[in-house]
Amino acid sequence: MPVALVTGASSGIGRATALRLLHDGFSVVGSDLQVPDLDAPPGTFAGIAGDVSEQSDNERAVAMALDRFGSLDAVCLNAGVTGSGPIDSFPLEDFERIVAVDLKGPVLGVRAALTALRRSGGPRSIVVTASTSGLGGDPGMWAYNAAKAGAVNLVRSLALELGPEGIRVNAVCPGPTVTAMTGRLRELAPDKASELTAAIPLQRWAAPEEVAAAIAFLVSSQASFITGVALPVDGGVTATTGQFRPAAVLR
Repeated sequence: MPVALVTGASSGIGRATALRLLHDGFSVVGSDLQVPDLDAPPGTFAGIAGDVSEQSDNERAVAMALDRFGSLDAVCLNAGVTGSGPIDSFPLEDFERIVAVDLKGPVLGVRAALTALRRSGGPRSIVVTASTSGLGGDPGMWAYNAAKAGAVNLVRSLALELGPEGIRVNAVCPGPTVTAMTGRLRELAPDKASELTAAIPLQRWAAPEEVAAAIAFLVSSQASFITGVALPVDGGVTATTGQFRPAAVLR
């Protein structure tokens, strides 16, 4: 049975990914700031608390995978934080936290997992949850844009570095997704949320399970010749030039 490590597994895309991989026959270690609690068959899931921006916490999660399940075959680095504000007044400590979780976190996750992945006898895969905000800019979200763009190029570089060893490295780039992280925007700025919806060709936000399905595909043997890809899971957002809203297209 293959073994996967999923960060940010308590909620949203991370939780959906852990559940999807369990369904697909993986044993899963899930990490988050609080110990994730998933409804899983006995002996298939282990949760651990940790901060992905801390090297020792990443190492403890990998050690749990080896101790509980004997190997590590896939790593899904999903933990993330966001924030917005003008560059001249946005608190530097908030910027540093975004970079620490969204960019440094994947770096530390890969470093912690690499020895175990190299020892795995099966297909090896790393998937980083980036964002469409790593493929382009958003007003006021320069810190998040910069960190996620770094994560996308990290994936491309690592795909080149680790490809000769048979380790695939890819990213998913979700668009607006219904998660706890986006809940504050949907609650406090419904007009902004509606504006985002109008810009999506499919005219709705993603469910976490839809992003998890893309992650599960990239981890699976069906994606055995795919590496270095930043896959948008965005309802068509990145297909547009930005000149027209989808609803304004003449039929």
